[in-house]
Amino acid sequence: MVYAKRLCIAILFGIITGLLCAYGGKWKMGDEMTCCMMWATVLNRAFIGLAIGISAWKLGWFLHGILMGFLGTLPMSVYAPDFGGFITLSLFGILWGFIIELFTTVIFKAPMKTGAAAP
Repeated sequence: MVYAKRLCIAILFGIITGLLCAYGGKWKMGDEMTCCMMWATVLNRAFIGLAIGISAWKLGWFLHGILMGFLGTLPMSVYAPDFGGFITLSLFGILWGFIIELFTTVIFKAPMKTGAAAP
């Protein structure tokens, strides 16, 4: 049950951070940000939440969130129109991954599974 809690919290905060990120993108880009781009942003952050929720890499929560945020954002950031866009998207992926992990592990106390089966 603890890991279901972790998964649900991580995905929920993935969606929340995705909405925040899409809103920020819409604010910055205006009409250049299409509806498809907004949905892709929300779903990408939800994917990061899913990856954080199911991952059991033996890293501290801090590094885990950063790494999962970066790796989860790569599919989106490699299609940035320029290198600056790649860096911006990657940095925000790292930030959102950290925030998702912070809320999941520290604030809501749903730690990662570490080897032993859940009771």
